[in-house]
Amino acid sequence: MSASPAITSQTVASAVDTSNVDRLQGATVNEMQDLRLSGNGIRRNSLGVASNLLRSVVKIFAVRTEPNLSMPWQMKRQYSTTASGFAISEKRIVTNAHAVAFQTSIRVRKHGSAEKFVAKMVGVCHQCDLAVITVDDENFWRDVEVLEIGGIPELQENVTVIGYPTGGDSISVTKGVVSRIEETYYSHGNFRLLAIQIDAAINPGNSGGPALSLDSKVVGVCFETLINAENIGYIIPVPVVEHFLEDIKRNSGGCTGFCDIGIQIQLMESDNIRQSLKLPIGKTGILVNKVYPLSDAKQSLQKDDVILAIDGAPIGNDGTIPFRTDGERVSFRYAILNKFDADPISLTIWRSGAQKDITVNVMKPGMLSVIPANQYDLLPSYFIYAGLVFQTLTQPYLSSEWGKEWQQKAPVRFVEKALYAAKEKANQEIVILSQILAADINVTYQQYVPNVITHVNGVAIDNLKHLVELVETNNEGFIRLDLESERVIVLNANEAKAQSDEILEAHNIPYSKSLDLRKKLAKPLVV
Repeated sequence: MSASPAITSQTVASAVDTSNVDRLQGATVNEMQDLRLSGNGIRRNSLGVASNLLRSVVKIFAVRTEPNLSMPWQMKRQYSTTASGFAISEKRIVTNAHAVAFQTSIRVRKHGSAEKFVAKMVGVCHQCDLAVITVDDENFWRDVEVLEIGGIPELQENVTVIGYPTGGDSISVTKGVVSRIEETYYSHGNFRLLAIQIDAAINPGNSGGPALSLDSKVVGVCFETLINAENIGYIIPVPVVEHFLEDIKRNSGGCTGFCDIGIQIQLMESDNIRQSLKLPIGKTGILVNKVYPLSDAKQSLQKDDVILAIDGAPIGNDGTIPFRTDGERVSFRYAILNKFDADPISLTIWRSGAQKDITVNVMKPGMLSVIPANQYDLLPSYFIYAGLVFQTLTQPYLSSEWGKEWQQKAPVRFVEKALYAAKEKANQEIVILSQILAADINVTYQQYVPNVITHVNGVAIDNLKHLVELVETNNEGFIRLDLESERVIVLNANEAKAQSDEILEAHNIPYSKSLDLRKKLAKPLVV
């Protein structure tokens, strides 16, 4: 191994003020390196991060175990991952939700330390890919500097990304420039929110690390990179981070998430659409195609309304509103970003040739779509009866069965529900027959899976719990299941009950129902 170059007074003097040259005579290597720091602790010619702030950024070690959605009674093999995080006030560590999803163990290590400390969850929101953890051991916090939250950086502003990317074990500091600020698809949360694009590399392991401004304030949290592109990374901006922190504070660690008006919209860049609706020249907006049944907007909005402004901000025909100065624009949803469940928002609309102002309350997105977009940290619900496996339809299930391209590969009836189906009841679920564990009693029905279950003995089902109750309280000689494909499955009730345990034993399945369904219902379901 080659020797390190000697540090002489001449080489060090070139990096420090000339007034320090005399102090270098007889100094140790460490003392000479200290002289290369400016008054605020920032190394000259560095990326502008004080050395003491590096102790704010920790490496996170997580052990994770995910459920097997294809066989919901099983868990997958556990695995380990690493990520980054940073300390803020009140002994909190911010990181990404995808870094700690399905975690069974979390440990953190500070920069410059060899010791790992046990950490625990404080709050998580998978929709915006953010989580907060903490460490109970007071020894961990003794020399930790907390980072201050800043604001949204300007375009072309320099930012410094700190974290622990793959390729090494120690801390990494890189520099980038803010190149774009716009609404972006968050792949982990399966949701669109404001994000900042930078030209710094964000590699696996960088996730959860801070992006700092020149004054060492947090302007974002690293979370994604663009595949098949060079040095294009994304950070979660401060408004999203602050909303998340306030959300888990209000809900004692729980998260209601980012809200919505509850509508489907269409851009109005077509002159023909605007003219057909008699929209005056100079007025712009977005067209309402659909209002979700459970949304508060159902009382005030209707199909073919044009939303001209939201909270006083005029909406362009491309669905954007003014943002800051210098001609910047962002999605109209930015006006909803700081809202919480049931908060009011004002809308100016155009209807039947007249303009009017209305107010609607925003609501949690989980109350709108009948198919959940994510199910992180939740075990899947299932029910096995006579070898028939019933599950709720979720987007994670579709991804598990048909991969990332499930929108092209999954059955069309599943995809349509996942993308467009709206809840008509608060407790509504889509229940599917996902597979059949072959046995004499069911072998003739193998060709009908996967399929949606619509009725049990002529009763329309609301959700999986409802199906379980209908099956278990059946007093008739047969169980009839109606499928969305217009097919039917009919089982002899006595034979089905007698063979169910044998089928479970043959497949080494300990329970016929998931844990949530084994718990006794507080109230009987009303049919």
